[in-house]
Amino acid sequence: MTLTDSTTRHTDGTTELPAMSMRDIVDGHTAGHLVVAADDYGWWTDLLDGVPVHVSTPMEDVVADGLTRAGLLIREGETLRLTVAGRDVAAHRGFVRVTVRGWEPTFRRLASAREADRVPAATEPDNVARGCTDIARRRPEILAAVGGALAADEPGVTIDLGCADAGRVALLSALAPHEQFIGVDIEDGVIADATVDMAARGLAQRISLLTGSVQSTDDRPSWLDEVDCDAVTTAMSFFLLHQLASDGGGIAAVLRGWMEWFPNLRRVVIGDGIRLTAPSWTQQPWFSPTYEIYHAITGVRLWSDEEYTAAFAELGWTVRQRHSDHTMLVTTILER
Repeated sequence: MTLTDSTTRHTDGTTELPAMSMRDIVDGHTAGHLVVAADDYGWWTDLLDGVPVHVSTPMEDVVADGLTRAGLLIREGETLRLTVAGRDVAAHRGFVRVTVRGWEPTFRRLASAREADRVPAATEPDNVARGCTDIARRRPEILAAVGGALAADEPGVTIDLGCADAGRVALLSALAPHEQFIGVDIEDGVIADATVDMAARGLAQRISLLTGSVQSTDDRPSWLDEVDCDAVTTAMSFFLLHQLASDGGGIAAVLRGWMEWFPNLRRVVIGDGIRLTAPSWTQQPWFSPTYEIYHAITGVRLWSDEEYTAAFAELGWTVRQRHSDHTMLVTTILER
């Protein structure tokens, strides 16, 4: 998808694309770290839920002061509340966490990789996992649509391929109470922590978590030996298919492999970012430029909306629901 150009015309007839200012760059970096720190304190969740937040330590005071001066919080004595802009940032804190903490090690390697064709991703898995769950959580109506589709069908087994911290399956388990869930992720530390969390929440009987690759075009992964593959009726993947498709011969090739793993699939849910292009960052939806640059650094291809649609049709899947988030993030519920 190509976005419409937006330019500034000068008196001599030349044009200039809108630019970020030095203040945007420097202050934005600082604000991003403060936003994540406040999230670690639990402030954004509490404030969005209407729970009062009280500043009680010198370090909290520093963070609260910075976020107040950034226009995201209002201080009333030692109590905090959200501004309109702050409410928007609180809802989108998952994006901030991914870019500020999760992807930062990859960007930091650029200077030492000047002659390289690409920089293999070096991420902080915990922050990427938590951020991805928060991104999904900020649009509850999308997860509600997935949960509704599961609940309306005969009970089965839903597998989340690339489940991150299992936050999505935990939320869906409440929406589809008769469904069994499996989560698989390559990050063993993330899965270990999530397994403890699911047990503490009383969900271990309905949610099984496994460690391993979900790339279907590689050799058959050993974790499949622990799964009743014939019982799996729904496969989900969020924010991952573009990468798997880049490494594995395309979107259809990856999906075809999953269909071979789980021969009785009747539903697939794909949430992923699509490729958008524009000459200036200020012409793209926010987060889209960062998403684009990160994947250019790591050599991962981004795919167009048309390419996803063509792959789904090639494999005989029919789009039942489609939900767009900020233009570039699309969740599709497919059935056959």
